[in-house]
Amino acid sequence: MKKIILVIFAFFVSLFKSPAHSVTSSPIPSISPTPTPTATPTPRPLTFSEMNTLYGPCVYFPTLMYHHIQTPEAAKEKNQTGLTVKTADFRVQMQYLKDKSYNVISMQDLLNFFEQGIKPSSKSVLLTFDDGYGDFYTDAYPILKEFGYPATVFIPTGLMNNTDYLTWDKISEMAGNGILFSNHTWSHKNVKTKEDVLKMEVSTADVQLNEKGLNIPKVFAYPYGLESSSAISFLQGLDYKLAFTTKSGRTLCKKQMLDLPRIRVGNGSLSIYGVI
Repeated sequence: MKKIILVIFAFFVSLFKSPAHSVTSSPIPSISPTPTPTATPTPRPLTFSEMNTLYGPCVYFPTLMYHHIQTPEAAKEKNQTGLTVKTADFRVQMQYLKDKSYNVISMQDLLNFFEQGIKPSSKSVLLTFDDGYGDFYTDAYPILKEFGYPATVFIPTGLMNNTDYLTWDKISEMAGNGILFSNHTWSHKNVKTKEDVLKMEVSTADVQLNEKGLNIPKVFAYPYGLESSSAISFLQGLDYKLAFTTKSGRTLCKKQMLDLPRIRVGNGSLSIYGVI
């Protein structure tokens, strides 16, 4: 009995000598749930009424933008397919305008709206061609003459008379037949650049066009579509009336006369470009 009591006593003594039976664990770090990113909604395009309030008066005139007009064989040979509307498709597009009773207006017609409030018919379009490629004379111009459509060709004046570009003789011929030749800088430089480059490019082309009796009214297209506040200010100083970007849009507004949108046209019906 005495032995049993000693064993029990020893057991309780060992309990008091043992560390407390508490479990110490490393703290569990607080894990914040990964936040779900908030989607940024695509800005809603302004309605015509909203545009008119902000920048008006405005008019709804699709301004179609072309570069090369040529056969698919020529485009492939010159590696120009990306900027080419096939000659046959271009003819179909011009016929479409006629069949849909569109009025193909000139830059002067647009300017008359902005400056005098003379509004052409509601179904009107502008035709523009960038860069002054030689195929404008061989492929586009004969079709435009056939339909009696005016057009504007934006030329980098320093590149004319070079291979694949228009010659000044051909430009002079077409200028007397409803084609306006306008400023696209001297060597197709981006005008969103150094101030001295901007001024040299725009003013050199301006002088050359003036000397040849072209660019009346004075209209400009930004190479690569890149406009800038400096370019707009410089154009204003040279008395430019209109300037076009490559931003997509069909509404042209007076307060954006030097920042106007266009519609780049490819092969296919004009209906897919909003000309309905």
